[in-house]
Amino acid sequence: MGITPKSWTAEAGVRAHHGVLHLGKRWYVVSAELDENGHADGVRLDGPYPDHDSAESEARRMKDKPA
Repeated sequence: MGITPKSWTAEAGVRAHHGVLHLGKRWYVVSAELDENGHADGVRLDGPYPDHDSAESEARRMKDKPA
């Protein structure tokens, strides 16, 4: 349970996941590390961003950033 999006699944070799979250009138990027069981750890909320496109752009940037 919690705020971890159900679309996040543990994939071999992929641990960091980023998604866009709308809270109130603001947009955020939520990030987490998933373990082999799909449990989230180190959940982080970045933002707020002025709109969905800005938050989505930041989530893509975080995804493409080398670990």
